Amino acid sequence: MLYKSSLSVFSLLLLFSAATIAEEATVDASAAQDIEAVKAEAEAAKAEAEAARAEAEAAKAEAEAAKAEAETVKAESEAAKTEAETAKAEAETAKTEAVEVKQAVQSQAIIEQTMAADVDAETSGSGEPSKEKPKAWIPSAVDFDWVQLTSNEWLKGEIKGMYKDSLEFDSDKLDLLDIDWEDVKVLRGYRISNVNIEDVGATHGKLEITGDTVQIISDYGTEEYDRSQLISFAPGGEREADLWSAKVTLSLDVKSGNTDQLDYTAKASIKRRASRTRFLLDYIGNLSKTDGGGTTDNLVETVNNHRVTANFDYYKTRYFFYNPVFAELFRDPFLNIDMRVQIGAGLGYTVIDDGTSELSFSGGPAYVKTDFVSVAPGENESEATGALVIRTNYDTELTSTLDFIARYNIQYGNKDSGGYTHHAIATLESEITGKLDIDISFIWDRIDNPTEDAEGNAPVPDDYRMTVGLTYTY
Repeated sequence: MLYKSSLSVFSLLLLFSAATIAEEATVDASAAQDIEAVKAEAEAAKAEAEAARAEAEAAKAEAEAAKAEAETVKAESEAAKTEAETAKAEAETAKTEAVEVKQAVQSQAIIEQTMAADVDAETSGSGEPSKEKPKAWIPSAVDFDWVQLTSNEWLKGEIKGMYKDSLEFDSDKLDLLDIDWEDVKVLRGYRISNVNIEDVGATHGKLEITGDTVQIISDYGTEEYDRSQLISFAPGGEREADLWSAKVTLSLDVKSGNTDQLDYTAKASIKRRASRTRFLLDYIGNLSKTDGGGTTDNLVETVNNHRVTANFDYYKTRYFFYNPVFAELFRDPFLNIDMRVQIGAGLGYTVIDDGTSELSFSGGPAYVKTDFVSVAPGENESEATGALVIRTNYDTELTSTLDFIARYNIQYGNKDSGGYTHHAIATLESEITGKLDIDISFIWDRIDNPTEDAEGNAPVPDDYRMTVGLTYTY
């Protein structure tokens, strides 16, 4: 009985264990399925991440490709722009070359006509034709101006201007030259010039002159005139410096020994010449110091005067011109003049102008104001008056290296301002080189009625001076 009971209990335990084991196995199988499901989801997420990464890489590659394409388009645009600019420059060059060829052909035609005329002149009356002359060599006026003289010599350089039948020509080898206009046979200018033609007025263009024919070539065509109508011309537009010239003269005299003395004179002249106008500015200053033969080492000033003269001329015709304004500043304490100012306007006329000599007169009314250094008691320290001013200019070429220049300026005012006064200067210039001259000048200044100073001393009416110096021309 006991055995049967024990066996029943054992059987129950076995059944319970088997049930427990079966339940645990079921749980383990369910957990394994869950793990596999999670693992599958992780693999799917990983695959999606890889796909997203691949898409990002593809987008980046597309962006790089778009950037490269944009750079290529930009480079092609820059290349097209460069090609367009090159084509434009080539077109401008072709246009310039065409104009130069046209001018060369025109110049050659003119010179060949001149040569043909020379041949006809030589064969006239002989009945037989002369031997054919070789064609003349014609330089190309591209970077320089060219001038042929009547001796058939060619000069290369830059034209400064033609005025008063004198051509100013700057050569690298020969420096600044003044050439008589009658000695010029052919002229070819490479720059635009302002030209003054009689009975026509001012015009501009590239200037070519052959014999008695003047051609002015511009974008609007070619104008042709007789050489006798040409009054003046000057390069214009590109270089203002071509219109200007300057001259400076220095004179120094030093004495030492029984008498110590220093004499100094400076002169300067500045000119601006255009086709119809002329501006002149002149300066002259004198300074002298001496010890008078005394024992002191200090030099005493005995001369100290300065004069600046300016005038502007506008040429209406070859000989007649206006002075819209002229002026003068003068200071000389030893003449009891602290400062004298003159300003006026007038007319002028050229009497002689033959290429070698020039004589002109000009003048008109002026206002003059004089300030004195000191005056006698009861006298005015300053005087203002109307005045008549007359100016005379004379230049002549004595030889190929020697020139004579004279200036004579007169002023008529009231007695208290000095009455009649004049400034006269006569100069001989002898050429040493193209730009360096020896200058010998005689100067005479006069004031008819000099004003007494506070001590009752009246200056001497006349002052004379002679100077020798060196002149440099630019």
